[in-house]
Amino acid sequence: MGRRRKRQPIPAAALKGRRQPEVNGSETGAKNSNLVASYDRPLSKDLSENVDILKQLLGNSDDIIFRDFTIGNANELKAVLILVDGLVDKESLQLNVMTPLMLWAKKIAAPAVTTPEAIRALLSEHFLSFLELKEENNYPKVIDAILGADAVLIIDGLDIAFILGAKKWEHRSISEPSNENLIRGPREGFNELMKSSVALVRRRIKDPKLTVKFVTVGQRSKTECAVLYLEDVANPVLVNEVRRRLELIDYDGILDSGFIEQFIQDSPYSPFPQIQYTERPDRVAAAILEGRIAIISDGSPNALLAPATLSNFLPSPEDYYESWILSTALRIVRTFGILNSILLPSLYIAFVNFHQEVIPTKLALAMAGARSGVPFTALVEAFLMELTFELLREAGIRLPNPIASTIGIVGGIIIGQAAVSAGLVSPIMVIVVALTAIGSFAIPSFNVALSIRILRFPLMALAGIFGLYGLTAGVILIVLHIVTLKSFGVPYLSPVAPQTLSGLTDTIVRAPIWKRQRRPGIFRPHNPFRSGPAPSYYQHKQDLHPGGFEIAPLPDDAEEGGSKLEP
Repeated sequence: MGRRRKRQPIPAAALKGRRQPEVNGSETGAKNSNLVASYDRPLSKDLSENVDILKQLLGNSDDIIFRDFTIGNANELKAVLILVDGLVDKESLQLNVMTPLMLWAKKIAAPAVTTPEAIRALLSEHFLSFLELKEENNYPKVIDAILGADAVLIIDGLDIAFILGAKKWEHRSISEPSNENLIRGPREGFNELMKSSVALVRRRIKDPKLTVKFVTVGQRSKTECAVLYLEDVANPVLVNEVRRRLELIDYDGILDSGFIEQFIQDSPYSPFPQIQYTERPDRVAAAILEGRIAIISDGSPNALLAPATLSNFLPSPEDYYESWILSTALRIVRTFGILNSILLPSLYIAFVNFHQEVIPTKLALAMAGARSGVPFTALVEAFLMELTFELLREAGIRLPNPIASTIGIVGGIIIGQAAVSAGLVSPIMVIVVALTAIGSFAIPSFNVALSIRILRFPLMALAGIFGLYGLTAGVILIVLHIVTLKSFGVPYLSPVAPQTLSGLTDTIVRAPIWKRQRRPGIFRPHNPFRSGPAPSYYQHKQDLHPGGFEIAPLPDDAEEGGSKLEP
């Protein structure tokens, strides 16, 4: 046999060229997109030609309305109003467009509207009473405006289209966030309307330096995104990088902020989230004040916060509304729950299989007695119980709320008790799984809790095969992976590694609010100071009251039930 010829790799440019015709020739609607792009030219002054072209570009959709009418002056100008049914405010269009142009325009003499410029000035300055009013003279831009819930008015004899901001669609009212419940704190949450969510942040940061930039992503969905940041606080390099990554998204439909998160994160193959999401406007406002960037997507109630480190996912918003002593105590308990959630099943398996000598004698005898009739090893037993609990938890999420709580509690109790009675698992394993689940529920961020739930299984396998050595190796690998992660250039383990004093005041130990004078240095804020050198009464109390502070004593007759007024 002859020697097989070595195949040369195909250059990336050639590969792109080969794939391009297939994409252009596919049946996914690219033909219509190319048709719109081919009409990238100014509008015509002939109204009938403009209407024919727009009908051809918009297709045969029954929900797109072309309303022909005549402007009621002596010239009898023809006009057409184009809108998408269900996305615009018809009542506003009727009162602010149709009525003025069809009825009030009859009072205008013909010589006053003879030239196109006179018609244009008369409409924009007197008849079209819309706050959002702009002019476009390009077919693709007019198409984007119509499909973006704006109404378009075209007049015969004018080569421009009036874009009327008459958006109105049904949306969910502002309500309490369902996934970030608090005992103390605001009860407002974002809804799916982007402008409403931006307004909630504006209400909390009444600063002219709060900048909002709109970016459109998605070739077909045309999803609007708002990028929010403080111009004099956020690092300009970070702002430019966030906007650059958003503009590089080349995808047909962006339906939720989760799509954006997957496109712009640094390490897509890591189980750990590198961008934080939240439904709470107060949390977004706090992140912006730290120098971070917020991304609010239209159609999604979750705002994205970047950069995000591991320390940003663990605190709860309620930690900042309580005393720093109570918040620190809760964070210590929460940290213990996180360690318990990821390590407890693996430690149990390692101790039972390999390291019985570290277990106290009485406890070891009790565990041996409880496991005497179990036919499976500790590893198989743990996997069965953990998978069963994960199945119950997933089923509880998908079921309606009244049924979900019943399935979660009753199902867990019945299945656990039946498994112990049948001798399939030991009672101690049921306790271990229950404590592990409680620890995972203590994590405020759902995506971090999900990452820990996934990593728990390979750690259990390592502990079942190699004991504590395997568990230690698995933990070291996880830590090494976390150390290598970055979120928009910020190390994932900061401010712990690398260590920054300004960030350590908000980790496991939360410093008092009046002590946190500097913003976290890990985000490289343009303005690192939150306040002046003495922002609180507690920091200059001795200067104000050297001898202490005491209110005036009560009058002598106050103890007898009242005080007498002196003349």
